[in-house]
Amino acid sequence: MSSEEVRSAADAGGGAGRSGNVASSSVAPPPLSSGKQKQKATGVNRTWFIMSKAHQNDPGSVLKLLQKDPSLVDSRDYDNRTLLHMAAIYGWTDLAMFLLDHGADVNPQNRWNNTPLADAERGRKRSIIELLKSYGGLSLGHEGSHSEPIPPLLPNKRYWEIDPSEVELSSSKIIGKGSFGEILKAYWHGTCVAVKRILPSYSGDERVIREFRHEVDLLAKLRHPNIVQFLGAVTEKTPLMIITEYMEGGDLYQFLRKKGNLSPSRAIKFAIDIARGMAYLHNEPDVIVHRDLKPSNVLLVNSNAGHLKVGDFGLSKSIRVGNSNDVYRMTGETGSCRYMAPEVFLHRRYNKRVDVFSFAMILYQMLQGYTPYPLNSAYEATTLVSEGHRPSMNSQAFTPELQDLVKNCWAADMNARPSFLDILQRLEEMKNNMKKSA
Repeated sequence: MSSEEVRSAADAGGGAGRSGNVASSSVAPPPLSSGKQKQKATGVNRTWFIMSKAHQNDPGSVLKLLQKDPSLVDSRDYDNRTLLHMAAIYGWTDLAMFLLDHGADVNPQNRWNNTPLADAERGRKRSIIELLKSYGGLSLGHEGSHSEPIPPLLPNKRYWEIDPSEVELSSSKIIGKGSFGEILKAYWHGTCVAVKRILPSYSGDERVIREFRHEVDLLAKLRHPNIVQFLGAVTEKTPLMIITEYMEGGDLYQFLRKKGNLSPSRAIKFAIDIARGMAYLHNEPDVIVHRDLKPSNVLLVNSNAGHLKVGDFGLSKSIRVGNSNDVYRMTGETGSCRYMAPEVFLHRRYNKRVDVFSFAMILYQMLQGYTPYPLNSAYEATTLVSEGHRPSMNSQAFTPELQDLVKNCWAADMNARPSFLDILQRLEEMKNNMKKSA
C-alpha cells in the first residue's frame, strides 16, 4: 500500500472498495407498506440503529435492515448524512444501487451541503461516482466541483449549541466520574448519547469553564470515523454539558482486563483504528496533540469490538506546525504517567510525537496482556522510562515486525519516532502479509 493510499484510508476511515461490496441488490425487498408501518412504530430507534451500523462500516447489516424495512432508505444521522452519503464515503457500490433502486434521493445534502457524489469524488470511489452520475447525481457543496464552495462551519457560529431541555436526564445513568464532572448515559432526540456534565459546584470556576470551552471548540472541528463523534454542547446555561455518541463497547482498558493479551492479528486491527484517528489529528499544518492517549481513552463502538475510536480531548492542544520536527513549550507532566513520553515527564519542549510514544505503550499492552511495568507505581514506571529503560517483550506475543514497530515508536529521541501515517503503512503491510500466509 502506498503512502497516498494510507493517507486516503486515514482521511476516510479505510472504507472498503468494490472488493468489500455487500450482497447483490437484486434481492427482492418486502412490500414498502409493511416497512412504513414498522417505521411508524419504532422510527427513531430503527433510524438510529441502521445509521449506527453504517458508522461501524457494516454494509451487510445495513442491507439486511433495509430489506426488512425499505422505508429507511433516506435515514439521516446527526450530521444530516444519509445512507447514500455513507455508501459514497466507504465505496459500498451494491448498497448504493439498492438505495437508488428503492427511491433514495440521489442528491441529499448533509450538514456541510455536500452531496454523496461530492463525497465519492473526494474519496476517489470510481464505481460509486459512475453509479451516482448515471442516476443524475450532482457534485454539490463544500467538496463539490460544480457549485460555489461554502465556507466550513466555524465553532463561533454555535451550530452545535443544544437546549438542555432536549437532553433526557431523568433516566440517565452515571458511567464515569472525573475531578470536575461526571459522564452520563442519556438520551437526546431518542438517541443514546454520552453526556459529560460539569458538576454544579464548579459551574462558576473560571479555570474549569475555560478548559470546558477549549474542549468544545476543539471537538467541534473534528469529524472522522475513528474519533468519538461530538454532537453538541450546552454552554449558555447550567449545567454545562458536552454531548457525544455513546460507545456501547466501553473502553480498551476494561476490554484488555477481561480478555488479556490479544493475538497479533487482532492487536494489528485495533492498532490500525487508533492510528487512523491519530493520523487525522496529526495532519499538518493544524495539528492536535492528544497528550493523554491511553487505553481508557480508546473506546469500542460495540461489544463485538469491531471498531475503535479515540476520545477524551480534555488535555489536547491545538498547534499550527511549520515543520514536523518543530518543538513547543507546553505543560510538562500532562497526561497519565504510565503512558507518558519521557520528554513530557522531564518538562522539556516536545511535539506531536509524544502521542506516538503513548501509542507504543498501548500496543505493548495489547500484545503483552498487562500494563507497562505493572509491579511499579505509575510514577515509578515513568521514572524508569525517563532514565532510558523500556519494558521487556514476550517474544511469543510479538512478531518481529511488531517488536520493531514498538521499539521505533518508543524511541528516546522523539524525532526518531515514525509518524502515524508511517505507522499505518507498516500495520497495513503486516495485516496483508498475515492474510497471504493464512
